[in-house]
Amino acid sequence: MNARQEKIIELLRESGGWMKGKDIALVMGVSTRTIRNDVETINASLTGAAIESSFQLGYHLKTQEAPVSRAKSVIPQTPEERRSFILKQLLRHRDININDLPEKVCVSLFTIESDLRVIRQWLADSSDLHLESGRNRILLVGDEAAKRRLYKFLLSQEVEENFLNMDTLNELYPDFDLTEIRDLLAECEKRHGIEIRETAQSMVLMHVGIALTRVLNFNPMERVEALKDLQQTPQYLAAREFWDKIARRFQVTAPEPEISQLALLFMGKGSGNYYKADTIPVNGKEISLEDLTTAMLEEVRKLYGVDLTTDSKLQEGLSLHLRGLLLRLRDRTQVDNVYLEELRWRFPLIYDMGVTASRKLHEILGIQLDPNEIGFLALHLGAAYTIHRKPSKYRAVVVFPSDQALATVVIEKIRRQFQDRMDVVAVLDAYEKKRVEDLNPDLILTTLPLDHGLNVPTVQLSVFYSQENESQIFQQLNRLDKNRQKDIFQHRIRELIKPEYFLETLDASDSEDVIRKMCQPLVKAGCIPPEYADAVLEREGYAPTSFAAGFALPHALNVTIRESAISVAHLDHPLQWGDHSVDFVLLLAIREEDRELLGIFFDWWIQIISDPLRFGLLKEKNGYAAFVQAILEEK
Repeated sequence: MNARQEKIIELLRESGGWMKGKDIALVMGVSTRTIRNDVETINASLTGAAIESSFQLGYHLKTQEAPVSRAKSVIPQTPEERRSFILKQLLRHRDININDLPEKVCVSLFTIESDLRVIRQWLADSSDLHLESGRNRILLVGDEAAKRRLYKFLLSQEVEENFLNMDTLNELYPDFDLTEIRDLLAECEKRHGIEIRETAQSMVLMHVGIALTRVLNFNPMERVEALKDLQQTPQYLAAREFWDKIARRFQVTAPEPEISQLALLFMGKGSGNYYKADTIPVNGKEISLEDLTTAMLEEVRKLYGVDLTTDSKLQEGLSLHLRGLLLRLRDRTQVDNVYLEELRWRFPLIYDMGVTASRKLHEILGIQLDPNEIGFLALHLGAAYTIHRKPSKYRAVVVFPSDQALATVVIEKIRRQFQDRMDVVAVLDAYEKKRVEDLNPDLILTTLPLDHGLNVPTVQLSVFYSQENESQIFQQLNRLDKNRQKDIFQHRIRELIKPEYFLETLDASDSEDVIRKMCQPLVKAGCIPPEYADAVLEREGYAPTSFAAGFALPHALNVTIRESAISVAHLDHPLQWGDHSVDFVLLLAIREEDRELLGIFFDWWIQIISDPLRFGLLKEKNGYAAFVQAILEEK
């Protein structure tokens, strides 16, 4: 199956019911005939599920109980899969026979030779590796570290973003059981007090899997740049013990560079307990980690109005992270952030805080961070922001006519579980409309069926308060959050997106051209200064604001804006924007006084793009009125 067909499955799974073919076609940007053909292909490829068709109702996924599994073909289905297969063979073996490849991938020798030409060009453009051939054999030549990076790239592409799925990871390593390796690694980490964040453990495991595969095929790493006194660190001792056990288990030699590399990875992704100094040398100068952290947090406070400067736990954690970050940059140790796309997609405001912090780091030290490192800063800031963000609590009234002792136990449990989001303002043994109205609740909780005429959501509880009840309250509070944001968003959206800021068709040559043209009507209206476009381009230089769904949200940091506004553009044709192809752009210009609105916009925007049908309507070129109707859910 191709990527579009897999998206159709996910779309039907999320809907949980029937979907019209024309609606699916709208979301996918193809014809209904293409959808019919895709459904036929999907049904021929699926195991354990099928898509049922109805002339009147459309399509739905018949099996919902279990995840849909795709019949795994060992034969590459596309040119990209075929070339990836060839590269993996070259990485796993010293050389391969060209004449064996046509039978393995079911294509002609002519096609294989064409694939090899593409591979040669790709390697020349993107790595220090190259192919050498002779006597019908071909081999991959180059530095071992470059081969590791290529292998990791290919595996990451195959797993896509499902790194935390152990079964998926295990399929990538046919030479050993990765679950056994994981348990062995965890045992060594625990014995030496090495704490690896859950978000990073899967990437450490992927590194170990790649290293072990190469060692078993007699291609160990020959050298690594290690830190001074590395062998005295607990990270090194844990890595040494792990590789010694691997050597005994698989009858191989434990290479010293592999041990050092794993120790460095532990340091880059661990708790940072080994290093306790307050300063670190950078470019010949001693840099105070406390001062650096304070400067970054102060920049976040100035721009977002979020004061995290007094959070001692954040200060300590961020200082330790910065030490590891600067050591990684010095020693050229790369770290991958498995949650980078999740951060950018679901928490763009948090990710932007990371961009702001990285910009301050660049200003002070002249160091430019890559998106992975920016994402790690964002994780620290996001965790602290979640704790500090205290929206006004909801008011709940509990109607509990049962035993008083039982009521006390249940209510205390509810108070304890939801103390950050909800206050129980009264407990009544009977419902009295006037009394409840005077209390002005946002939510009513009751143990009996309750029919009242108030416009207040009501949750019926068991007298013993079950886990299902906890989930019901949680979901209702989320709905209240959504409605609260919706009211603010709907009140302001027409002020922000005016008809003159809406460009139904924009012809542009590249992302810079898009940004400059979208800024023009805002400059003309006096919303932004003429230099705003340059500031947006500077922000894009840190990390592009494009997303895989085909849209971009460009904006500037720390620029004076006269009036908040949002410019919208449908591009005449898709453009490459960072790593993604984009045909729909929202350029944001939000005043410092309205910065809370930026958070509300991002929260609400995530809800919009998480609904494929609604997002498809937004991207249709039906004019300003239809766009506003779609964004406000107006019928």
